[in-house]
Amino acid sequence: MKRTLFLTYSAVAYVLALGSLAYLMGFLVDVGVPKGINDGPVGSFWPSVLIDAAMISLFGLHHSITARASFKGWWTRIIPRPIERATYLYMTVALTYLLVDFWQPIPETLWRTDNQVISAVIFSAYLATWAMMLASTFHFGHLSFFGVSQALDRFRNRPEASVPFAARYLYALMRHPISLGWMLMPWLTPHFTVGQLVWALSVTAYVLIATKYEEADLIAEIGDDYRRYREEVPAYIPGAKPDA
Repeated sequence: MKRTLFLTYSAVAYVLALGSLAYLMGFLVDVGVPKGINDGPVGSFWPSVLIDAAMISLFGLHHSITARASFKGWWTRIIPRPIERATYLYMTVALTYLLVDFWQPIPETLWRTDNQVISAVIFSAYLATWAMMLASTFHFGHLSFFGVSQALDRFRNRPEASVPFAARYLYALMRHPISLGWMLMPWLTPHFTVGQLVWALSVTAYVLIATKYEEADLIAEIGDDYRRYREEVPAYIPGAKPDA
């Protein structure tokens, strides 16, 4: 019974996580969602900036803290390991809801194009960026990345499969394709506002700071293989000089 509950719990987390990502996809470009990034009552400028930056910081801190090995060592004493990743996803979905709900629109336009061809090119680049991020999850094992494989292994009563370190696919071109996607997405819209600028700058600042800690953990976990990887592969821009 416990194994079935774990698998159901993880499967629901997977569906909700994909749903929250789909909502964010529409939220950032004001398309197809009840509340977009520029929707809602407009408040005072600086309080709105501070609230928005704080919400992104809260969202980012959740991702950084719960990813640390020290946190996972403590957390898995409370949450069974087969559903640890799924529980992280439930927390992420809840924080996505709070981020969207508390987001303060700052809809002053910085640029806009009404040209249909240019808009189509921008939206195509936007969707391609999301596709790149989704494709990146298959490097780790898509279902493992979203916490399903762990519960499935428990359901089948077999040891959890480990994913060996390997620089393949997108990760042979850059070390952090998902982070690159988060930094690119806010700019890929035909209507760019101050609110989207706040999102873009806040996310970029978070990624650049958090990556330092993430890579320190990876070096501690993987060792010389990851050091060599840093020396050979750039962080974000394919073809750039590695920054290690």
